[in-house]
Amino acid sequence: MEPRARKLKILASIIESYVRTGEPIASRALAAAMENTVSSATIRNDMAELVASGYLEQPHTSSGRIPSQRGYRLYVDHLMMGNHELPLELQGEIDRRLSEFSYDPNKFLEVTASLIAEQTGLLAVVTNPEDEHPVITNVELMFIGSRSVMLLLMISPTILKTRICRLHSDVTPDMLDQFRAVLRDRLLSVPLDSIDDEFIAETAFRLGDLWHIMEPLVTAARECAEESKEMQVIMEGQSSMLARGVFAEWQLAGIMDFMEKRGAVADLLGEGNGFANSGRTCILIGNESHRPELEGTAMITERYYGGGQTAGWIGVVGPTRMNYARLIPYVDYFAGAVGNMLKDILGR
Repeated sequence: MEPRARKLKILASIIESYVRTGEPIASRALAAAMENTVSSATIRNDMAELVASGYLEQPHTSSGRIPSQRGYRLYVDHLMMGNHELPLELQGEIDRRLSEFSYDPNKFLEVTASLIAEQTGLLAVVTNPEDEHPVITNVELMFIGSRSVMLLLMISPTILKTRICRLHSDVTPDMLDQFRAVLRDRLLSVPLDSIDDEFIAETAFRLGDLWHIMEPLVTAARECAEESKEMQVIMEGQSSMLARGVFAEWQLAGIMDFMEKRGAVADLLGEGNGFANSGRTCILIGNESHRPELEGTAMITERYYGGGQTAGWIGVVGPTRMNYARLIPYVDYFAGAVGNMLKDILGR
């Protein structure tokens, strides 16, 4: 076997062994795993060169070798073998469970995250689908009490916001109908960026005497619009990862803290396009993220598309010692399934 090809085979074998066991592998054990097709002495020499080239690390003088970040990157980009499609039976089960919640866009994404975490055993990350120019598409009011009203706003493409508003005086059903008509007239098809101080002042002027009563509803609508401008990040699987010792508690706390920074997450997902595998799936390993909180982690993400300008992200976060070949098909399938179902939801 040509020396370069042999070294690459040794590197791939070490990575696959380390993914399975989490233990460094020595030359003798590796020779046995390779059915003694390469001698221990040759493997030792090749391993030493792989260490010198930065593809392997030696934690202790007498221990075996483990993959470095550079080694994982070479493996993911060029050496990884595996079945890149989920079994048809599993695809059907995922579609069935997702379709049970296709009537509720918010719940649908939460269930998606839960199902990804369940299937992969890792931290699942799902962002809401974003529209380039989001607008309010529906307004509803519901009685909670004589002075309490629930405001519901549907914002394109699939965001549902609710607020319970305490009004300044009692309202009747006829008054609520009037308020609903006014809010729909003022808010439907309005871009979120337009709901600013000037918009509120103009609304107050138009409402006249009604403003005193309706002010909490208009203020709540503005708060919902402001919140909806930000990327929503849904995460599932934290407790399972902690219970299984995938990360130490302090590591997981750092990861979660970073994921709460929506702007930073949005920037990271965009930057991940530079580390795309097979043209679509993005894989960030270790310090490729340039975020201290994500040291020692790897992230596999993929963009999903719900039609038009609507798109979001789906992914998993785990240790660098994750089974990339097994996990990539999950992320890829969920991205396609969620995009297709969102097209149906938006169509309805």
